[in-house]
Amino acid sequence: MNFGMFVLGAVVFLISFTLFKIGAFLKTKDSEVSWKKLFMVFLVDYLILVIGVLGTGIIFVSLFNSFHG
Repeated sequence: MNFGMFVLGAVVFLISFTLFKIGAFLKTKDSEVSWKKLFMVFLVDYLILVIGVLGTGIIFVSLFNSFHG
C-alpha cells in the first residue's frame, strides 16, 4: 500500500512537471533565451520539486501509518 502511494505520487508529479515545463517552454519560444539557461532553470526546478515530493511523501506515509497502523 505504501509503495503504491509513492508510485501514484511519482506519476502525478511527472505528469504535472512535464505539463509545467511544456507551458514554460511555449511561453519563452519567441524570446531570445539560450538553451543553457533553460536547462539550468529546468535542473534547479527539478531538484527542488524532487526534494519536495520525497519530503511530502515521507511525511504523508508516516502520518498514514501512524493513524492507520
